[in-house]
Amino acid sequence: MSWLQKLYETYESCIGNSNYTNPPQPQRNDGDNKGEEPPALMPVSHVEREVHIEVSVDMQGNFVRAELFRQKTRRLIPATEDSAGLTSNVAPHPLADEIKYCAQDYAERKDTDPHYDLYINQLREWCESPYGHPLARAVYAYLCRGSLVHDLIEEGVLEEDASGHKGLVGSFISDYGKALVVWRVIDADEPDLSKNRELQQAWISYDKSRKEKTGLCMVRGEQNVPVAAKHPRDIRWPGDGAKLISSKDSTNYTYRGRFLEPEQACTVGYETSMQAHNALRWLIARQGWRKGEQAVVAWAVSGAPVPNPCADFLNLDEAAILADDPPAESRAAAAGDADKPVPPPNLGWAFAKRLAKAIRGYKADLQDTDGIVVMALDSASTGRLSITFYREQMPEQYLKNLEQWQQDCAWIIPVREADEQGKGKDTPHTVFSVCAPTPEKIARVAYGRRVDEKLLKATVERLLPCIVDARPLPRDLVENCVRRACNPMAFRKQKKEIKEWKEVLGVACAMYKGYYARERQKEEYDMALEETRNTRDYLYGRLLAVAEYIERTALDAAGGKNRPTNAERLMQRFADQPYATWPQIELQLFPYIQRLRNGLPKLQSSLVRAKKAWDGIYEQFSPEAFNSPAKLSGEFLLGYHCQYNAFFKKSVNETEDGSETAE
Repeated sequence: MSWLQKLYETYESCIGNSNYTNPPQPQRNDGDNKGEEPPALMPVSHVEREVHIEVSVDMQGNFVRAELFRQKTRRLIPATEDSAGLTSNVAPHPLADEIKYCAQDYAERKDTDPHYDLYINQLREWCESPYGHPLARAVYAYLCRGSLVHDLIEEGVLEEDASGHKGLVGSFISDYGKALVVWRVIDADEPDLSKNRELQQAWISYDKSRKEKTGLCMVRGEQNVPVAAKHPRDIRWPGDGAKLISSKDSTNYTYRGRFLEPEQACTVGYETSMQAHNALRWLIARQGWRKGEQAVVAWAVSGAPVPNPCADFLNLDEAAILADDPPAESRAAAAGDADKPVPPPNLGWAFAKRLAKAIRGYKADLQDTDGIVVMALDSASTGRLSITFYREQMPEQYLKNLEQWQQDCAWIIPVREADEQGKGKDTPHTVFSVCAPTPEKIARVAYGRRVDEKLLKATVERLLPCIVDARPLPRDLVENCVRRACNPMAFRKQKKEIKEWKEVLGVACAMYKGYYARERQKEEYDMALEETRNTRDYLYGRLLAVAEYIERTALDAAGGKNRPTNAERLMQRFADQPYATWPQIELQLFPYIQRLRNGLPKLQSSLVRAKKAWDGIYEQFSPEAFNSPAKLSGEFLLGYHCQYNAFFKKSVNETEDGSETAE
């Protein structure tokens, strides 16, 4: 019950903040709120639904006008405990509902259908109670006239053909009886009833007064409070039918043979349950990460912003990345070649600066006593939702672990920016993001872009303790990433997929770096080239990068940039047998070396730089290490990546014409 307690406390802490309750409900249907206003924290006894028609009346219940919403529009409407979790049973909402409930003149209704009677009687009881509200009475007075369908036809919202068949104008709903109607009272201070606070509070008070079953609320520890018989759904997205708490097990093997009544398992106050579920729904929509049916959310009980462990939180958009990247240095070697972007020369410093700034920003908004909660949700079945990961931490510990994850696993990862929308141009470009890869990206690198959804979810769950609890990385994930990065030819099946390999290579380096940072504690790899590191695997990786650079430079100069190099083709074999494979790669380099030697001064300068690195690597090799037949570990990828990137950073000794000065 700890999660319910934390969600209830979060609701109580945030409901009084107008910044959390005033924003409009977003028009969403997929759980992705990017570019939209944040959702509001909903009051109890209310739900969010997609609405289709708005009918305006005056205070006396006279019809004024009607409007058809042609775009998806969501509104906050009052709801009962039964109607909030409605699937197939007949349970009307108290005010805004479908035409088949509201309209007395709905001709398609069968004589035995109770929709209208249930709706109008419920509305009448509310209006006649001590909690009745003038705006609800205005709607009730209008509906008692029984002319809703007629008025909608007169207003052009509904259309009727010669045979008497009716339908919504535009026919975006096959059965017009399912079109949901909301109300506006034009003489009110707040005519939109979905936003009228007084009306909302009147319904909340009335709904609470109707609860007959009372008991102990195990969350708040209070006796004799109205308890929930049915708990909310629509948790991860609108229309989500899975519930975290359900007692629908009253037939056959009743409650798994453990209880006779659902209350024997646990009792939660109705208001407490609504508040906790509303808080969770709001948090997921506002700051959660969701992929398919899996959702991960991190929050502070106070409502202060908290970074999500499954998302990038360093503001690593293109503008932020390039702001720390002097264009004259970073793009000099790749001018005019969009396929060969160059990493920022100050990448380590820029990353550390952005990370420290992000952590300071979160610390400034959090109090030392704020509780941080991380929760992962997934569907156990169609109607059941399970909590697959749950942690409570103090802010200092949580932010420290997130910072440690970024420091341990940060690497240079190319990010392919999306094409310009509406331009029809196939011009993707690449920028460099220096950060730890997200769990989803790691899963797609380890198991392929088209990884099975179940495997993807399982991988995210396995990585959450590594991020939140600072545990070691799973070795099999690291090995899978390294194995795929060692086979660039597998990405050559389609012309553009070689760019995916560059991303795989970056993630593999990040995983290997992070694994040994936590496994060996003292093993730290720099994101820049470490020319003094003389381990066998690192040096062999640098040697392969030299071969790749020489051949790629010669091929680009001859117009054959799309052709794979020998280093690419033999990389997988090189990882298994470096000593036996290197002589073959070296022999095939001589024609390209000769081409660069006889080329323009810029090509000659590239060859000089490569030969200098080649000679330096040979000097650091011991004969025993060079001649060893052992396989290479993932460390060779770090040496390869760092050495290859280092070639594209303009030498401080390079002159204006592209040649290098002698040292």
